[in-house]
Amino acid sequence: MTERRFFAARDIAILLAVAVPLFAYYAYMSLAPSGAGGYAEVSVDGGVDAAIDLGRDGVYSPSGRPSVRIAVRDGAVGFVSSDCPDKICIRSGFLRIPGQSAVCLPNRVAVRVTSGLGEALDTTAY
Repeated sequence: MTERRFFAARDIAILLAVAVPLFAYYAYMSLAPSGAGGYAEVSVDGGVDAAIDLGRDGVYSPSGRPSVRIAVRDGAVGFVSSDCPDKICIRSGFLRIPGQSAVCLPNRVAVRVTSGLGEALDTTAY
């Protein structure tokens, strides 16, 4: 009778094939540079409304959407209040890595972190 091991070599290989990429992704996300020096592009109704400097903390409201508030804190941007019913935009948290985005669908407002200013306008802080 052969002795049965708890883990076979094949099981360990599968575990490593899943764990190593997950660990690499986690390490990249936690060590990636912050958004300081970048911008957040705010879109309303599909068009670019404003660019927010991630180096300046403040609370902003997109044009024509006074019930939506977007905050910049420590080089990250995120929705902090909205009159939408599900609040998914707020639960998206704060974004800091270029390419990350959050959307408030009922208000048709989107925020996307970019590395440069582009052709966007500036907003006023409250």
